[in-house]
Amino acid sequence: MAKGRPPDPTREKRHTGHRPLPAVRAASAALSTLAAVPEPPETLPESGHELWTTICSELVPRGLTAGELPLVEMLVRAVLRNRQASRAIDRYGILLTYRVGGSVRGVPNPMLRVEKDTAATCLRLAETLGLSPAARVRLGLMQVAGQSLLLQVVEQIREQAAANIARQRKGKPG
Repeated sequence: MAKGRPPDPTREKRHTGHRPLPAVRAASAALSTLAAVPEPPETLPESGHELWTTICSELVPRGLTAGELPLVEMLVRAVLRNRQASRAIDRYGILLTYRVGGSVRGVPNPMLRVEKDTAATCLRLAETLGLSPAARVRLGLMQVAGQSLLLQVVEQIREQAAANIARQRKGKPG
């Protein structure tokens, strides 16, 4: 015996049950890319403006859109936090020591975790935006190695074709 509700032939006529989802409409206009490097947001600290300009100038030729600007801002903030954590680690050391009674105890500097987390965030955002070498390869933006390999294959094919033609000409009286 089958499970579930028995089929009802008049269900479609009554328009009950699951209705088809509305058709996904195509976007009326393609995403517009930015023509120039945008100004840094006012909420971004002054120390991040140079990094903002550097990242945006790298992304504008590839088609940076206004919707990606929050990702760029997050990347800049993560880099700034990572630098702050690194400075704190350099200043106070990896191990923080304190005295309890007559003994000295040490705990790992909490900035180590902040540095590690912000570095992971930076890497993730850089890969999302196509700023790391691996991401550029995946996105097809850096094809130098692939092109050189392709050129080698083409050259081998040409050499084999030339050798075949030469063999055919030798075999035929001319």
